Amino acid sequence: MNMRFHQCCLVVLLLCVAGPAQSQEEHPSAFEVQRLQFIGNDHFDDEDLLEVMFERETPGSFSQFLYNLFGDKLGSKPEYFDPNLLILDIGRLKTFYQERGYFDVRIRDSVAIDSSEASCSLTLLIEENRPSAIDNMKYVGLEQLPSDIAGQVYGEPRIEAGNTFEQARVIDEITRVLHVLENGGYPTARYDRERSSVTRVLSTGRVSVVMAFTTGHRLRFGSVSVIVDPPREDITDDIVLRQLDFEPKEIYSVEKRISSERNVNRLGIFEAARIDATPTAEAESTGIVPVQVAVRPRDKHELSPGLTVSDENNAFNLGLGVGYTNRNFFGDARIFNAQARFRTQSIQDWNFESVFSGAGLRDPSVLGALELQFSLAQPYLFTRSLSGTWSFLLSAEKQNLYVLPIVRNKMGVTDRFSETTYGFLEWTLERVSVQFLEDTTANQDIVSRMREEERPQFNSILSLTLQQDKTNDIFSPSQGHLRSVTLEESGVLPTVLKGVQPDLPFTQFYKIVLLGKWYEDVTHTRYNIYAFKFRTGYQDKYGESRRDSSIRIPLNRRFFGGGSGSVRGWKSRDLGAMPDDELQFGGNFMLEGSYEMRINYFRGFGKLWFMNLDNFWIVYFLDAGNVWSDLATFKTKDIALAAGLGIRYETLFGPFRVDFGFRIYDPKENAGKQWIFQKRFFGDILSNGVLHFGLGHAF
Repeated sequence: MNMRFHQCCLVVLLLCVAGPAQSQEEHPSAFEVQRLQFIGNDHFDDEDLLEVMFERETPGSFSQFLYNLFGDKLGSKPEYFDPNLLILDIGRLKTFYQERGYFDVRIRDSVAIDSSEASCSLTLLIEENRPSAIDNMKYVGLEQLPSDIAGQVYGEPRIEAGNTFEQARVIDEITRVLHVLENGGYPTARYDRERSSVTRVLSTGRVSVVMAFTTGHRLRFGSVSVIVDPPREDITDDIVLRQLDFEPKEIYSVEKRISSERNVNRLGIFEAARIDATPTAEAESTGIVPVQVAVRPRDKHELSPGLTVSDENNAFNLGLGVGYTNRNFFGDARIFNAQARFRTQSIQDWNFESVFSGAGLRDPSVLGALELQFSLAQPYLFTRSLSGTWSFLLSAEKQNLYVLPIVRNKMGVTDRFSETTYGFLEWTLERVSVQFLEDTTANQDIVSRMREEERPQFNSILSLTLQQDKTNDIFSPSQGHLRSVTLEESGVLPTVLKGVQPDLPFTQFYKIVLLGKWYEDVTHTRYNIYAFKFRTGYQDKYGESRRDSSIRIPLNRRFFGGGSGSVRGWKSRDLGAMPDDELQFGGNFMLEGSYEMRINYFRGFGKLWFMNLDNFWIVYFLDAGNVWSDLATFKTKDIALAAGLGIRYETLFGPFRVDFGFRIYDPKENAGKQWIFQKRFFGDILSNGVLHFGLGHAF
């Protein structure tokens, strides 16, 4: 005897509309559910089963106290036994099991009531029995497919005969087949529910699956028209057409239409770009789908004075700047940008009394930079996936003990291997000279070291970066990962030119940097997000530079520790395994790791004045790492630890960040004072804490 099982959408809908248990005020004599347990669920965790149930264990007294004060935004209400809900829950659990192939599941309930405590315990006894396997699978309506599409449909199925039946995997297979059809010329393909079925033979317990489809006619892309609104003479059709991943008469593909729209928007000269290639009844008869690309240009010229905020050098930077942008510079979708800016670094740490009493900007506490930069972006370089950039920079950066003038010319090429994987190749010509400020308090060894660093350098640096970015948001990712590796080499070109210019000062060195970031939304609702970061880098001299101790890797190319994007228990450039006098010289080996727990406590609280409380996040973090002068000096006992608390407020440009970090383990402290539990809370821990500001997440 056969029995047909169709999808239980109506039953699930009826179960889902049932309301939650009533409140204590509505059931003053009800029994609180002190315990809810499952017995016999060998193949599924308790957490999986609880997700489909309405009945819950009552929360603790503190959570109920918060609920009485603030409602369900912070606390949880008490949970009471409801026999009607229990009946519904058993039905929902049976559906849960049957959707996973356990058609013979049996579930019984046991309720133990304690009248004296007005409480009860619920036990659900589950007899899972054996799951049903798929006996055979059949695709209906795909008999006339071309061989190339048929090969994709039948060649890589998500489920096969012999697999345990799971409704989710069947739906996944239906989605896969539709994806193949939509990108193989059948954009109107549909799943035919009426002709599909899941049939189970009671004598064997095995299941037959029939999946039926209606494909429609195979279509091709037609002619492409470009509409520019408002019209601009400098924006030609060719700028748009070469970004398309398809050509007229090519087999229709939904994926290529979407990727082409994304390519046009990436150009940066349009506010919006939309590709309309909707199959119509006429297209079904002719087999051709006309394509219309509508673009709305951004302003060609833009002058943008304003305030700048960043976290360069792992510190809070505040500055003023003015920029000019020309979009479609001499055509070809080029973007030219010129920018002048003055930025202050860690202005909250400036000694304003000394600054205004005569020391001025030469005061050691005053940090910042002056910059003038020109850049040109070429979005289309031979192919649509290849783009080029050029930039020229004049800057003077002031740190505690020195001023660092830099002249930099950089050319780069970016290749997009896929939607998530990129390669960056850059060639930098850079002249760097260090001008140390007079410091009468510095000892002679440090002064001598400063003089060595003042040797000007002209370096040619080749850099290759491979990056995979699978995060789901550019500003506030909640899921996915980013991984990158960067390789740098300096010295090849100057070595070649040494015969022509024997006095050319340069350094031969190499560098490798590894970076990984991982994000997980443990609630799947962007309420509680875990974030992890790991970063390490090493560089060293080679060739003639390695044999000459007076030749050093340029100061601006070294690693520095501490700050808002590093180990946050220390200020920017205040962390290093070398003596304190040498911190400003940086190091050649760096190792860092960070963990953050980001929680949206205030979701649903509405607005407070002009602020949306939904945009507030509380962040708990733990950082570890340090910088060493060389890999040979690395010691695990030098790894510093810091923890702290932060606040984020999300804006259109990413979250504004405030972090307070304190030291868990300070490797430079005297023995007996290195760990947090060996220090005074107010006198040592909080007084030495560091406040950081920034725009964007720490990572």
